Amino acid sequence: MERVLVVDDDEQVRSLLGRFLGRRGYVLSFASSPAEALDTISGGNVDLVLSDVKMPGGSGIQLLETLRERNVDVPVVMVSGVSDPDFADTALALGASGYVTKPFDASQVLIAAANAIRRGKLERENRSYREGLELMVDVRTRALTDTLAELQTSGERLQRSTEFTVQALAQAIDGRDVETGHHVIRVSRYATVLAAGCGFDADGAHLIGVASAMHDIGKVGVPDGILFKPGPFTRPEFDVIKQHSELGFRILSKSEQPLLATAASIAYTHHERWDGSGYPNELAGQEIPMEGRIAAVADVFDAVVSRRCYKPAYPVEHAYEILRDGRETDFYPGVVDAFFDNVDAILEIKQEYADD
Repeated sequence: MERVLVVDDDEQVRSLLGRFLGRRGYVLSFASSPAEALDTISGGNVDLVLSDVKMPGGSGIQLLETLRERNVDVPVVMVSGVSDPDFADTALALGASGYVTKPFDASQVLIAAANAIRRGKLERENRSYREGLELMVDVRTRALTDTLAELQTSGERLQRSTEFTVQALAQAIDGRDVETGHHVIRVSRYATVLAAGCGFDADGAHLIGVASAMHDIGKVGVPDGILFKPGPFTRPEFDVIKQHSELGFRILSKSEQPLLATAASIAYTHHERWDGSGYPNELAGQEIPMEGRIAAVADVFDAVVSRRCYKPAYPVEHAYEILRDGRETDFYPGVVDAFFDNVDAILEIKQEYADD
């Protein structure tokens, strides 16, 4: 059971709070001053501090400030004899997890304690998850980083094996995400057609097409439990998914070679939207590089007409409607126009590289 430290110079108050909390099974300890409380907390055996505000030898606010200065993340609920909104705001701004005013009843104390303990657990779990994710990304991208460094020092070999390199990098995703095998190939081919339709010469269109195959390389850092989830994402899960744009940029931007620099730009910007509503940087209009605008249309079209773990494949007419409706809001109008000008070529690619 959770361990609660009650800090108050009044023995009767300590006893009353102890009775309230003890009935719910909390393991209790007591302190009559902030200094005594710090000695107890330093032992690392406290899950919640319930502290009076005004005490001889120091205040609950000073205790809270000291804990935060020492990076002790135990939740603290303040107990005050005065209902003062300004003081409550100050306590919460300093990191207090709750605020209870005297006279209090059992339900008020128990609710504040339970909420503070639950919030503390969530914050620790989130911090542990973020640290674990960062470690996982470092481990999974180390081999890719080494490969990119080697390729950068060998321009001639890179020139001969460009497309092979892209396929190898794309396999880093294919091994985890069953929906990306033909997806990366189709997006690459669509992007080549769209780039040519937007005025790029053959070399430029080819470069954007090849680079587009790596648009989702950052998904190597997305946990399997989220990537394979069959239902809709929660807000925290979607926030994790959105990180793949920045992770992909981090992986690919380690090289100045034109192909990988273009791929880094695409990975970073293919979820930006023309009206500024996209992520990760809410770029708008001309702020979005052309290669990102092209990959956005190619990726969305293929995502709509392909089966995913959380949805069926929709008819191409539904994808057409999304592109038309999103012209000038989600997508650069010129790329949407290029799509419909070359829709026959797009559909040929869709058929040629259809999923099994």
